[in-house]
Parts: sequence; structure tokens; C-alpha cells
Amino acid sequence: MASGELGQDNLRRALKGFADLLAFDSDGLPEIARDGIENGRIQKFEYCAELFWKYVRSCLQSEGREVSNSPRGTLKESLAQGFLLDAEYAAAMQIYEDRNACSHIYRQELMPLILGRLPTHLALMHAVLARLPN
Repeated sequence: MASGELGQDNLRRALKGFADLLAFDSDGLPEIARDGIENGRIQKFEYCAELFWKYVRSCLQSEGREVSNSPRGTLKESLAQGFLLDAEYAAAMQIYEDRNACSHIYRQELMPLILGRLPTHLALMHAVLARLPN
């Protein structure tokens, strides 16, 4: 599955764009520009999180595993398969709690906390991606 919307190349490009925006220094920009960049970071995080769990699910399926159609079920199965380490499971679940907080129950007061966790989320997605079969 090297191509297509769930392909590894697509996920890698999305993660690169996410990393680039996280690294962008918005200090010194007007408040409206910083707000736009923060919103862009959240949006890139949301679609990277979606691509990530769906790509992991496709890898599990290609290994012959039965996987539910949800991030939670995919993470549990990826733990059983060894794609996700025990020490990473809680952090992986936090990715989807944060994604849900952004996408479904948008609460402005949570945004600074979530923005602060984005680099950790990105690092975990990269670590798991490195373990997945090509």
C-alpha cells in the first residue's frame, strides 16, 4: 500500500507538513497571524491523526488481522501486533482524545494544552510508522 489515500507516502507527506508548521516560528507576528498558524497546526494534527490510524489499520489488515473500524480498536490491535509498544499506548490514546476534543467538542480552553502536546504526538506517529511493514 505505497500509494493511494491511505498510503505510506501520503502519510509521510502529511507528517512532514505538520512538522514544518510546528517548527515555524510565529513569534513577532500579529496576533491574528499567530492564531491562524495555531489553527493550522490543529487542523494538520487532525488529518494526520486520521491518516495515521487508517494507515495502521491497513497495515494490520495486510498482515491478516481483523481490525475494528475505529482508532481505539486499531490501537489495541497494533499493540497486540507489536506495531505499538506498551509504553506508547496511553500516549497513542491521547492523540485521539485530543483529536476528538478538537473536532467534535471544540473547547477553546483546551487548545493551549493540545497545542503543547502536538510535538509529542508527532514524534509518536513517526516512531510507530518506522515499525510498520512497507
